[in-house]
Amino acid sequence: MSEIIASRPASLKSLQEALPEWGDFEAFYAKTLRTEVYRGHWLLEKLANFLLRRGGKKIRPLLLLYTAKACGEINHKTFLAATLIELLHNATLVHDDVVDDSDYRRGFFSLRGLWGNRIAVLFGDWLLARGLLIALRNHQPQLLYYTSEAVEALAEGELLQLKRMREASIAPESYFAVIEKKTAALFQAACAMGAWTAEASSDTILLAAEMGRKIGIAFQIRDDLLDWSESALTGKPTDVDRRQKRFTLPLLWMLSQVSRNERRYLLQAPFPEVRARLKAAGAFAYAEQVLTQYVEEAVQVAQSLPLSQTLPLEHLLYLLTYRSH
Repeated sequence: MSEIIASRPASLKSLQEALPEWGDFEAFYAKTLRTEVYRGHWLLEKLANFLLRRGGKKIRPLLLLYTAKACGEINHKTFLAATLIELLHNATLVHDDVVDDSDYRRGFFSLRGLWGNRIAVLFGDWLLARGLLIALRNHQPQLLYYTSEAVEALAEGELLQLKRMREASIAPESYFAVIEKKTAALFQAACAMGAWTAEASSDTILLAAEMGRKIGIAFQIRDDLLDWSESALTGKPTDVDRRQKRFTLPLLWMLSQVSRNERRYLLQAPFPEVRARLKAAGAFAYAEQVLTQYVEEAVQVAQSLPLSQTLPLEHLLYLLTYRSH
């Protein structure tokens, strides 16, 4: 593991402050929400303000901006791309809560929890459409291409996950097929868009996309590990993934090591008991090992970007994948 991990970890705020263009992006994003998203419509503004009420971490826009900076210069197209990726991300959160029957997100009521599935689905669709239209109205078909590819992958990922849940599949390849589309695709698109807006070469754009794919996979594995935390760090109801047969990587590894009767026990026993069994067997250590491999590979790719050595890009990659919530 890089020596960066041994040093005092960076915070998201410090990494935002280390990017001179971040404040300008925040202003651009806020203005775009007012003028091109809810446009004075009281209900849409109310729903959008509720969804975005806490501002969000904006980690995908931050990664996009850092990637652009590592490949060239941040410009108006970069701000536009970062805005699109954040709108797309928020649209997927609304749809995820509907698919997962979740009334809460990060300790607060979800949009679905307060307004119901119908409004949540329609609002998520509308938010997605607004983002795609913004790309067209700003004459950026390439950004539309990247975001449309990401939307396609996200939908396929959700469908693959539902199929996997129905079949109770514990095949590792099906797990990675799901997270590559459901989670990593958006990180991949963010990095590719960042490199493209900085006018990077086609080879560099491919490198940036690969960095995003690897960090997206690692990001999901960290989510898997956080789902087994002793405290509700994710703000989601405890043990939802296991009860709905969305097998996280630690549980998937454990299920592949035991008999059919033991599998039944692991799927039905009380959460604290199963968590203790997984810890004792090394399931969490295994997941950490896989995560570290993807992170280190992502860092190696990041180091090949033209201007990466002038930025704390590695700090950002480590922060996203070694976070505690």
